[in-house]
Amino acid sequence: MGCKRLLGLCFILTFSYLSKAYSTSNEVWTQKYDRAWAKQDIFIDKVKTLLKSKSTLENNENKYVIVARSREQFQHNRIEEISKSLKFNLESRGFQYKRDPDAHKNMTQLILSQGYPVERHAVKTQDGFLLDLHRIPYGKKNRTSKEPRPAIFLQHGFISSACDWVMNFANDSLGFILADNGYDVWMGNSRGNIYSQKHVTLKPDDERFWDWSFHEMGIYDTPAFIDFILNKTGQPSLYYVGHSQGTIVAFIMLSQKPEYQKKIRLFVGLAPIMSIQNMKSPMKYLSVFTDPMIYDILGRRDYLPHNDLVEALVDTYCITNLTEWICNDIIFLLTGPDISNLNISRVEVYLDHTPAGASVKDLVHYTQMYRQKRFALYDFGSPEENMKHYGNATPPLYDVTKVAVPSLLFSGSRDWMADPKEVAILNSTLPNIKGSYNIAAYNHLDFVWGLDAAVLYYNKILEWLPKF
Repeated sequence: MGCKRLLGLCFILTFSYLSKAYSTSNEVWTQKYDRAWAKQDIFIDKVKTLLKSKSTLENNENKYVIVARSREQFQHNRIEEISKSLKFNLESRGFQYKRDPDAHKNMTQLILSQGYPVERHAVKTQDGFLLDLHRIPYGKKNRTSKEPRPAIFLQHGFISSACDWVMNFANDSLGFILADNGYDVWMGNSRGNIYSQKHVTLKPDDERFWDWSFHEMGIYDTPAFIDFILNKTGQPSLYYVGHSQGTIVAFIMLSQKPEYQKKIRLFVGLAPIMSIQNMKSPMKYLSVFTDPMIYDILGRRDYLPHNDLVEALVDTYCITNLTEWICNDIIFLLTGPDISNLNISRVEVYLDHTPAGASVKDLVHYTQMYRQKRFALYDFGSPEENMKHYGNATPPLYDVTKVAVPSLLFSGSRDWMADPKEVAILNSTLPNIKGSYNIAAYNHLDFVWGLDAAVLYYNKILEWLPKF
């Protein structure tokens, strides 16, 4: 494992644990918060040992759970104190701060600030979650048109939110571009992210609230979104655009609930994922830990939630010309080795909305995909438990060959999550591919944040949509 990727793993686990501690602990830190970060040095040594003796992992689980094990919580005013102190010291040395006016705006505010109308709806799933669904019913260029507006649904990726579709300016954001081209744009927020943390009976401080992965998103969330949109618009079908995990949940829904295939006019997959055997993201290195170890480290609730800690770190490090490299490197770890396609002036906005949160179980399901090299239902850890849930000793596969809807795929040659080799396999697996495009130098998040995305592939989508 390279040094930078090892540090990436350390960052993910340490930051994840600190976020969990900030969100869930009732105690207060009385000492400086950077002591927890100092434990990364110990952690690096331990990970190296783990990699050398992987076969002994299961017998030494407790021994290696050493990431910032304290139960203390970050004190909010302490974070603000450190942030203000750093800003003052930097300003006194002549470093300039850049404040993006869109930082700290929620999704409704982001849409309104660009001059577009917005609606916000609550969608109830079969298992009781109340999900946030945003709508841009028309654009600035065609608001008086009486022509019918075809519905199009956009679904974001892992630890993200529907803000992905509107975070750039109007001429660079897919949500706005589609609205200006005559589409009725709907954008869903997956369960557990900052906009979808409600349930009819459960609260986020209950572990049962977080007992789900992308499987439940595909079985419950996506069908609920689609049914709500079609009922609201009176249309028999819609277009579906998914990014990353937004494609996974579509594959799950369409393979497990084939009746929804007639409700999708065209499926557009951005950085589509069916397998992650060639994944280069630091997430792959979590697979050296067993599932119980990951749960022991990160708990069984939320993973990388959006909270005051995230906002304080963004406010501290993303708005000065001295420390903005830290934020750029965070994006590097998340997306891939090239951030040249991003609008760097918007990094503060990107990181103010990302990560938006998911569940630890969702993360574990990804590590199972990598470790087992299968696109399968969640593995409950033993043949006995799997028999109880599936009637099989191993979880059944999702049969993507059953996804017969017309499909259009876009991949990036430098994507660390949706590797081009994996997308090539997907191309040969889906039975109704209408087009597949690989964009050179694109990484995972360029498909939603890319500065030149409108030219490179948004226009291509606009060419395809009227054909279906």
